[in-house]
Amino acid sequence: MLAAFPYTGLVLVLSLFVYIGVFFKVGGARGKYNVPAPAVDGPPEFLRIYRVHMNTLEQLVLFVPALVLFAAAWGDTIAAIIGVFWPIGRVLYARGYYRAAEKRGPGFGVSFLASAILLIGGLIGIVMQLAG
Repeated sequence: MLAAFPYTGLVLVLSLFVYIGVFFKVGGARGKYNVPAPAVDGPPEFLRIYRVHMNTLEQLVLFVPALVLFAAAWGDTIAAIIGVFWPIGRVLYARGYYRAAEKRGPGFGVSFLASAILLIGGLIGIVMQLAG
């Protein structure tokens, strides 16, 4: 994959680093707010940090295959240009949600829109390939 899709691979690595960042944030919050594993309930500050982690994981499951399918259908550069908005959106989502739950919307929108475009583009590419 790397030889044919270096930019897509770079976006994928960046996205995984964003995910690593949010899961380490949960680990730190467990200590700060005294929420020992396996508990997932605690003060609102902990719960917001935990939800950023879980929602990012949930969205990653959609984003990764959508990115790969789009890159296979339309090429490395355009997939990476669209895909880079996912980690940007996730960072915006996290920063907003850490402050207040109602501030998570713009970041969620940016990352979900990137995933939706990639998924629909991948589907169109598959249909075009099947149609010959």
